Amino acid sequence: MTTNYVRGASISCAAFRAEIQDMLTGYGATGFRCGWEDGRAAIAFTADNRHFRIILALPGSVGLSGSAGDPLQPRSLDPGARAVEEASRRRWQKLSVLIRAKLEAVAAGIATFDEEFLAYLVLPGGGTVFQAAAPGIATAYATGIRTELLSDNGR
Repeated sequence: MTTNYVRGASISCAAFRAEIQDMLTGYGATGFRCGWEDGRAAIAFTADNRHFRIILALPGSVGLSGSAGDPLQPRSLDPGARAVEEASRRRWQKLSVLIRAKLEAVAAGIATFDEEFLAYLVLPGGGTVFQAAAPGIATAYATGIRTELLSDNGR
């Protein structure tokens, strides 16, 4: 999906989310889901019968007129919340750029889908490859000894 950006215009977080969904489904992903909780948004999708999850940390609490609301939907902001909303839009825009670059690298044959999205692959048990491998990588660098990256607790 191409975004029609006009200088000075604000693209909503929901529009960037829709752009990401269109890109992923355009490359064959299925079962796209998006949700939010505790200052984080999550995008989850299925590709080649495997599940992937990308977590996006959202800046601060967006002040809403009268309710907690859905940070993925347009809303009426309190005057002090505009900067936080703009920071959220920038994060969604950068996530869109990241995913587009990964998918274009795959399409060009520079990398495989697995190479580009491996860190976000959800393992049995619910954690991602990154979550399972990060402690082993840290230990290997700290000790200089190669360790097993995916332990039994990464299931």
